[in-house]
Amino acid sequence: MINLKALIVLNGKIEDLNKLKRLGKESDFILCADGGTNYCLKASLIPDMVIGDLDSIFDDTLEQIKKHNIPIKKFPAKKDKTDAELSIDYLIKEGFKDVTLVGATGNRIDHTLANLLLLTKLNKKGINSRIVDHNNTIYIVDKELTLTKEEDTFLSIVPITSSGIIITLRGFEYELEKVGIDLGSTFGISNRIVGEKGYIQVHEGQCLVTVSKD
Repeated sequence: MINLKALIVLNGKIEDLNKLKRLGKESDFILCADGGTNYCLKASLIPDMVIGDLDSIFDDTLEQIKKHNIPIKKFPAKKDKTDAELSIDYLIKEGFKDVTLVGATGNRIDHTLANLLLLTKLNKKGINSRIVDHNNTIYIVDKELTLTKEEDTFLSIVPITSSGIIITLRGFEYELEKVGIDLGSTFGISNRIVGEKGYIQVHEGQCLVTVSKD
């Protein structure tokens, strides 16, 4: 399986169904985790598979799943992994190389943090991944990332390794050349891409890169 794109739809907050629909159309495989299926059908997308304990799926959604013969990979409600991690594990096993998660952020900060750090699991497998919500796109980077300039956006770098990071930024309002940022530092918050593209190179460590709109 070469460079096929997968979309995971989770049951967090999804405010823009048009964005969800666009992401679905750009994907080769749509995997809905439990209640994420409700959002998917509202966006007129038919998932390729549903995974989870099915405790958050509406009755009419379940009827549509059966009507379209969508495969279900069901797990017990009491389990050692969230539906998000089970979805990631499935896509890793199936060999996908590009994964986008939506509905991964929301009111539950514990789930949001856990989902952000799940990107490390995909990164270790060499899989391109990102989390997308209404205002943010979030990547995990330990090597390089090149981003195209978007108007009215901020770009922030947040180290997640205990030793911090050493990073180079080019094409930014505030450029850096092999500068260290400590874990817990806000030094990398609210930068901007001013060139046509922004180039990020992480020499040591690992970080979250967020592209955000107010």
